[in-house]
Amino acid sequence: LEIFLRLPNLPALVRAALTCRSWLGAVRSSRPFRRLFRALHPAPLLGLFLEVDEDAAPSFAPLRRTDPDVAAALRCGDFFLTSLPVQDGAYTGWGIVDCRDGYILLRNMFSLAAVNPMTWAVDIIPMPDDVRAGSGLSFGFLGFHLLSSEENPWSLRVVCVCADVSRVRAAVFSSETWDWAIHPWVEIGGDNSLKYNAGMLVDGSVYWPFHGEHRMIRINTATMEVINVDLPLQVDVESCNYNAGETRDGQLCIVYAADDFHLHVWIRGVDGDGIGIWVPQNILSLSAEIGRVTRGWLGHLRVVQVRSGYVYLSMKCITPVGILRCWFLSLSLETMKIESLIHGTFGDSAYPYIMAWPPCLICHDGSSTGHEVEASH
Repeated sequence: LEIFLRLPNLPALVRAALTCRSWLGAVRSSRPFRRLFRALHPAPLLGLFLEVDEDAAPSFAPLRRTDPDVAAALRCGDFFLTSLPVQDGAYTGWGIVDCRDGYILLRNMFSLAAVNPMTWAVDIIPMPDDVRAGSGLSFGFLGFHLLSSEENPWSLRVVCVCADVSRVRAAVFSSETWDWAIHPWVEIGGDNSLKYNAGMLVDGSVYWPFHGEHRMIRINTATMEVINVDLPLQVDVESCNYNAGETRDGQLCIVYAADDFHLHVWIRGVDGDGIGIWVPQNILSLSAEIGRVTRGWLGHLRVVQVRSGYVYLSMKCITPVGILRCWFLSLSLETMKIESLIHGTFGDSAYPYIMAWPPCLICHDGSSTGHEVEASH
């Protein structure tokens, strides 16, 4: 295990651990080793899932990495989503609603699908029909989020958030019971003002912003408590240029991209009276750095996602010949270094796919048996 800690990344660990049963058992039986390896070697970003056509399955754009182990992981996975069920020869309009912990959550008119491209596993999840009970004509699904555990990848939960005028309700699907738990309606004020598909999952809680208000609601998925959380006054709430997320050490943060290409970062803290406040951390001017990456092109900058200390940004513009071009970038909140991920003639809707630990490297009871090796890739 001391030697394994010096491997460069998770794909290299997978290849080493699957060399023999004793090495696999050593990794499977040591939760402290897995925790330390995650801290030293964050799981790699393999690519981005892009929404290119509402009638077709999402496309995957792999990052062109030179690491042979990461390339091997990409070759083994079902990133074309061929395991999705088809109907009448088509993919029935599957669209991505969340992507985390190695899973992609997709939705069509009839059901949800949780897909793990690395293991080729697909779970078709029914929609929560009973969630409409007690609602009126203004009922609507706001979005869905995945909940999973790094140490229990076999268990999966899905959180559904829906609204009806000034009320909100959550339903939670569990793969262990294969059923939805419907929670009561909660009054939050406003009038159908929660933004559609704008929720952000941070540390087990879903944060959902309002249209035109400097607040969002926080839904604790463990207790289902719903509270209001203010937003920094500097955030332009009419824009789509901000997102909640977490720093590398798990702190709640807000990242806002202003029209002048300045990136504002706040971290949630408390004042002397124990009241939650937003503590400003950084204001970064990104115009010169983005101009260097895009060779002088500057356009509309948007915060796509904030995950584990990385800010994922999109920047799109119209070229002089009328072609829409889009760049996806990542920014480390620790080093403040910007990296260009991909660019091309597509829209700015993307979901970063970060490799998760394969189930074959994890054991519930701490035993060191390695019978999963035959079923692994």
